[in-house]
Amino acid sequence: MGVGSMSGLYIGVSGLQVNQTALNATAHNLSNLDSDGYSRQQVLMQDTLYSMYRHGAVNTMQTGLGTTMDKIRQVRDTFADKQYRLETGRGAFYSSMYEVENEIEKYFGTDVDEQPLKNAMTSFWSTLNELQKTPDSIVHRENVIMAAQELIDQAKLIYNQVTEYQKNLNEQIQNQVDEINDIAEQIHELNREIVKVEVGGVESANDMRDRRNLLLDQLAAYADITYKENDKGLVTVNLEGTPLVSEDRIFKLGTQKISGDSDLLTVVWADHGNMELYHFTDLPNAANATDVGSLKGLLYARGTKIGDYTKMSEESIDWASYTNRDGSQKYSSLAEFYAGEGYSDYGDYYEANIEPFLVTNLECQLDYLVHNIVTTVNDILCPNTTTTAAMTVTDEQGNTVTIAAGTKVLDTENAPIGMGEDGEPGLELFSRTNTQRYTTYTYTGADGNEHKLYVYNEEDVNDVFSQYTIPQLEINRELIKNPSKMPLSNTDHSNAQDVLNDLLDAWSCEGDYTGNLHTLTPNTLTGYDFQAYYNAMIDDLANAGNSYYNIAQNQEMVANAKDNRRQIVAGVSSDEELSNMIMFQQGYNAASRYINVVAEMLDTLVNRLGSR
Repeated sequence: MGVGSMSGLYIGVSGLQVNQTALNATAHNLSNLDSDGYSRQQVLMQDTLYSMYRHGAVNTMQTGLGTTMDKIRQVRDTFADKQYRLETGRGAFYSSMYEVENEIEKYFGTDVDEQPLKNAMTSFWSTLNELQKTPDSIVHRENVIMAAQELIDQAKLIYNQVTEYQKNLNEQIQNQVDEINDIAEQIHELNREIVKVEVGGVESANDMRDRRNLLLDQLAAYADITYKENDKGLVTVNLEGTPLVSEDRIFKLGTQKISGDSDLLTVVWADHGNMELYHFTDLPNAANATDVGSLKGLLYARGTKIGDYTKMSEESIDWASYTNRDGSQKYSSLAEFYAGEGYSDYGDYYEANIEPFLVTNLECQLDYLVHNIVTTVNDILCPNTTTTAAMTVTDEQGNTVTIAAGTKVLDTENAPIGMGEDGEPGLELFSRTNTQRYTTYTYTGADGNEHKLYVYNEEDVNDVFSQYTIPQLEINRELIKNPSKMPLSNTDHSNAQDVLNDLLDAWSCEGDYTGNLHTLTPNTLTGYDFQAYYNAMIDDLANAGNSYYNIAQNQEMVANAKDNRRQIVAGVSSDEELSNMIMFQQGYNAASRYINVVAEMLDTLVNRLGSR
């Protein structure tokens, strides 16, 4: 039957149906105008079958049988989605780094004139100046001791705040791991629901796809992701190159201690044999797009270890702990370690393993500064030398002990002593809480008299209690009780003016103490005195923070530009949707009128012509 017959009604009905569906989609778009993650939906229409009623010489003669809905599609730019997610992740990386730097900087004081540690250093130097004028003044000696105490207190306060904050970052890292696992679960569940809806090939689960896309946006801020949708509508997701969401399951992340005695957590794949998520030897690099994700930013800002002054020296490298797969020792020397691991020297090693980690690097610098201050002062007050030959001595318990040649001992011939007839040498200003500076022995000299030998208790990079590190520092308790014992006198009980001069020269790196110029990191060449070192350390921290902030801000603008681009495609325009609504309403009305015409025609054919 051709147009005008009963089949003509179906043509009109099909027009009503598709235009009603299009009106519903338009209304749905308008109702979600401000919904986060919503993508504009569009009804695609197509012709139904055609009825052929004659073959013409020029063209075929056929009649359409109406229209039908092909599908309701999401309007998205998948390429813009990927670009936006990459730029968002990169911005989140630098935002995390900046947030950590900004918090750390507060501990040192935000105002130039209100930096407690810097002021304590200045005060200590000032009291040494005053003491130089009147070395035998007990008041000025007490002032030096009090200033030294304030210096140690401020250093401990800042160092403890930094290390405590570093440990507290574990909580943020754990929270982000939990968020990633939760997002993975939601994506997996949405995959299942989308397949259920679309398996019949009739409906499209577009709202669920919107929620899934929004989850992918959120996930991209935490870490670098790649994803792919198969023909069933399932999305599989890789996180940092490792499967997170597969077609049938998710693989969860977890956390564990970096090492048995560490207070810091690292992120592992709980469902991949506790394989570490990040390999910290692969440093973040913008060119390779490896500077992505707030989780990686937190881990790199925090670092993998708590730093101290020992990390500024190659003695801190435990090359002997590196093993082969069979458990045998991998290297037989430090030089072999450098060659095997691809480092030219310790500066190269530090640049790859310490310096990239903001908090760890700062802890190393801070402890290195304080360590050099206290050891320089102590070495002037208590100068050391080495034994030229082996010596047999007696300890405090009466046991005979052999002291090897080359052992570091107090230089009693040149060491200053305390005030008074019973003035003793070897009293340092800054002490280690659990280790005395010297172990005292006695021996019989060539003159037949009994003498004392003060053997220096060396610092050991593997024994924190032997180190002049901030957590182990205190002011010598003997000097607090009796400031007159501070060794500032010669053996003839005159003032040791040269000792005080050396203290001031050492502070400004003049005279014989030019060797005390210290670089900010082992791979830099510029040297500093103590005050300049502190300033360079703070400047380095501030410059890093400023760099992170600028990059994060720039990335935010780039990400917003990418988002605006995809919103041009996926976003809902009220003007456009209202125009569509008018168009579909007109189409609906046209279909309705068409049905009325066909109905009237049929009425005429049946009721009027049929009665004749």
